[in-house]
Amino acid sequence: MKSPKTIKLVTAFGAFALFVILAPLAAAQGRQDFTLYNKTGQAITEMYVSPASENDWGDDILGIDILANGENTTIHFSPKERAAKWDIKLVDEAGKSHWKYAFNLLDISEITVRDNGDGTWYWNWK
Repeated sequence: MKSPKTIKLVTAFGAFALFVILAPLAAAQGRQDFTLYNKTGQAITEMYVSPASENDWGDDILGIDILANGENTTIHFSPKERAAKWDIKLVDEAGKSHWKYAFNLLDISEITVRDNGDGTWYWNWK
């Protein structure tokens, strides 16, 4: 019969082994990764995501692609990225810019944009 000390040791070793196996898998993704859902009725032709501390939007991360109405895309960050707050700017098919500042992407995994019916967009996140 195993002593309680042996059982604790085996349990601790098993937990450690599980951590060693799963930790690299969790680190393969940035903690700021999120999925953007387009429910605006229009295509999104450009998307910019930049740290809130930056004054420049940087490059259009959609490139030549568009995000059609009803579609979604997942934005992946480097696991080395440390910034929590991010600004997002979207450009619709008519060329109008829509932006939202200071998203805490450490707490957000989904962002949905919808048309308010007056040319402005409503942003919802969770």
